[in-house]
Amino acid sequence: MGFVRLDRIEPPALPGPDWVRIGSRLSGICGSDLGVITAHDSFTLEPFGAYPFTFGHEVVGTVLEAGSAVERWSEGDRVILNPMLSCRQKGLEPCAACGRGDYGLCRRATDGVGGITGFSPVTGGGWGDELVAHESQLWPQGELPDPVAVLADPFASAAKGVLMEPPRAGDEVLVIGAGTIGLLTVRALRLCGWSGTIAVSARYGFQAERASRAGADVVLRSTDELYDWASSLPGASLLKPTLAPRFVEGGPSLVYDTVGSEATVTDGLSLTREGGRIVVTGAAAKLTADLTRLWHRQLRLTGVMVYGPVQFRGRTMDIFDATLEMIRADDLGGLDLVTHVFELEEYRDAIAYALGKRDNSVKVAFRPRG
Repeated sequence: MGFVRLDRIEPPALPGPDWVRIGSRLSGICGSDLGVITAHDSFTLEPFGAYPFTFGHEVVGTVLEAGSAVERWSEGDRVILNPMLSCRQKGLEPCAACGRGDYGLCRRATDGVGGITGFSPVTGGGWGDELVAHESQLWPQGELPDPVAVLADPFASAAKGVLMEPPRAGDEVLVIGAGTIGLLTVRALRLCGWSGTIAVSARYGFQAERASRAGADVVLRSTDELYDWASSLPGASLLKPTLAPRFVEGGPSLVYDTVGSEATVTDGLSLTREGGRIVVTGAAAKLTADLTRLWHRQLRLTGVMVYGPVQFRGRTMDIFDATLEMIRADDLGGLDLVTHVFELEEYRDAIAYALGKRDNSVKVAFRPRG
């Protein structure tokens, strides 16, 4: 587990009168957490964290204490956390990004506080009994059950990609990956009104079953099936250069890569048809990729930073408002994505389950305050 350890520390103090203290009831394990724990991802984001920190940015909790200037929240309120720490939370004049409302791209995310709860020594994180949050970081949980509400942050990641690059009439849509983000991308596509075909690549049988329940029409269980499907589209063909990997001409026109590995980025570039779009919602890091098709077939490659404003149903709103509007209108609980919940003392098992997909795990979470 590298540098990760279970420890007993003093709860973080309220940084100011407009902050609240939260008791963490459920906190998910995100792929970005696993990337840090395994040191598998790039170290490019090191300046955006601050140390030492308590993990946990996917959080539902209960307000334990409200600062003297807090107006929206009271002790006992059940809340969902938006973990982004931007100029507003830090009490600073807005930078250029925050000034236009795009706080997910805050210029001051590299200061000593850190850019996100769960990677900041000031706030603590959801993998602890208590954390603190600025009042603007919280959304009401209402009647949503904890295993659904804790999906707000990963659902926002999925929905942001869909809302940034929505399908258009005539698109052939492919979702690469059927983990938490992949399954929620399928659901976001349906909840945003897409009625066309959605194909999903799913590595495991339990993922394939959930992909169908989420709204996928075609579920592809292997790389060969994926390329066979893409090359079977009207007018498409599979080509194999002598000294380069196979690729498809005329494949899907819109690809959501929810994994972000070297293999999936390569597949996205190899499968997307001329003039098509690739949306990387998975946390892609270090990889080697042949970019020939990017320029030769004039593809558009888009990255997604989840937090900030979106256009949703004709309105500009925060991604968490759009996300929760969709979640409250849908039974995400029917997908049973939170498959395993552990106590903090069981953190080694929890991380092993999340890394290894043990016992058909999808979303693994901690229950800090039973």
